[in-house]
Amino acid sequence: MTRTPRLLPLAAAALLGAALTSPQAATPGVDEPPAAQPPRPIVLPPMPEQRLENGLRVIVAPRPGIPLVSARLLVRAGPETDPAGLAGLSSMAATLMSKGAVRKGRAVDATTLAQQAEALGGSLDTGSSWRSTTVAMTVTTPKLGEALSLIADVARRPTLAKDELERARTQALDSLRVALSSPGTVAGLAARRAYWGDSPYGVSATPASLQKISTADIQRFHAAQFRPDQAALVLAGDVTEAQAMQLARRHFGDWRAPKTPLAPLVAAQPQAQGDATVLVDMPGAGQSSVVVVAPFVALDKEDRITRRIGQSANVLLGGGYSARLNQEVRIKRGLSYGAGSEAEAHPGGGMWSASAQTQNSTAGQVLQVMRDEVARLGREAPGVEELEARKATLIGGFSRRLETVGGLAATISGQVAQDRPLAELRGFVEEITAVTPQQVQGFAQKYWPAQALRGVIAGDLKAAGDLSSVGAARRLTVQQVAGTSAVPPASPVAAPASEPASSPVPSATEPSPATPATTQAPR
Repeated sequence: MTRTPRLLPLAAAALLGAALTSPQAATPGVDEPPAAQPPRPIVLPPMPEQRLENGLRVIVAPRPGIPLVSARLLVRAGPETDPAGLAGLSSMAATLMSKGAVRKGRAVDATTLAQQAEALGGSLDTGSSWRSTTVAMTVTTPKLGEALSLIADVARRPTLAKDELERARTQALDSLRVALSSPGTVAGLAARRAYWGDSPYGVSATPASLQKISTADIQRFHAAQFRPDQAALVLAGDVTEAQAMQLARRHFGDWRAPKTPLAPLVAAQPQAQGDATVLVDMPGAGQSSVVVVAPFVALDKEDRITRRIGQSANVLLGGGYSARLNQEVRIKRGLSYGAGSEAEAHPGGGMWSASAQTQNSTAGQVLQVMRDEVARLGREAPGVEELEARKATLIGGFSRRLETVGGLAATISGQVAQDRPLAELRGFVEEITAVTPQQVQGFAQKYWPAQALRGVIAGDLKAAGDLSSVGAARRLTVQQVAGTSAVPPASPVAAPASEPASSPVPSATEPSPATPATTQAPR
């Protein structure tokens, strides 16, 4: 039998090859990435605010079109108000508030509260951070009144039951013990103490302080801090100002402020230690964590433009995969899965920090590379293109937070917690855009000279080898950092860079241009 040659597949292959080598123009969005479009302006809704007769600040950010509203009640008190020896009190109080409340004259437990929130199509969230304890929900517009009723009862009439305290204490102690086996957590604690000293912003929860907290302590915190004249109700979404004020008066109008005067925001100066480096020995740790800390702007001292320059300097060094620290530590040298930085501002002072995890044997090298990058920024102004790219990530992160009603409410709450005018939000993009390379260099020269930097290495110091290159160093044990002898062995397996260990240190507060949000180390 005569067979016909199989020419069809060969012809198809030839045609495909010709198509691939054809000089025809590629189609944007199909054959190549879509062309960049002109930047769209960031549109913020109006943010009218009023005060009730009792002093409660009511802020409304109307966004009609989608029937969702995010409601956040914020009291301007957080871990900075914890009494000496009771670090963790404000966080414990926030946890207990969602575990029981008096509703319509009857005490209901945590399960009932969760079920009632779920029946409204949302979840009840409580939390504590610097100058901020919050109760929040996001619900559909028709459920807003019932959600505010639930928020009001939880915030104003929590049961603060003893059995819930014991349960929360046990969970917090377990989490803390696990965290203290992580070099990342230990290095963060040691770095904070090395920079802030014994000031309120340098103290973190320890097993000893958590064990001391009683229901009477939590009741005193709630009675002293939860008052309408230092609280704000933020409503963002499908709600008008008139509707918001009517609901606020209905659910919070009879909330009475005590006669005692309001306490001022807690201000604290950094109390940096004399030694340039802290070494924390964690025998058996699989990796070391390296942290560099330095001064940052204070909320009550520097002007707004200086803060914008500082934010730009921070994002240039540690704001993402293409930032300088990650370029030098990960991409060029392969010493870590990622390096990043963050900054926080408080009344009285601020702190910038950079961090990375690495092999024990390369910890000293990573610390030196990070210090060198900070010094280089002070010697040489960054290139225009490099700075513009990093500022774009800062602006993009800000705009993404505003896309949802929850993000919009959180951003406004961040301004309230920082005691900053809401009008600052409207100028954020223009002010970041205007920052120049010379201004960033000047900021680094002023705030980050070599003598102001403090470094921390937490890991297996024996495996790290010779660390004489890091300079004068103070050696500590994990027990000294944690303030207790009950510390588990260090973990031989490092946590993934994308999953940082839980920490007893509060986050840098709500996302807000006043204080940069944390920049996570890239994956």
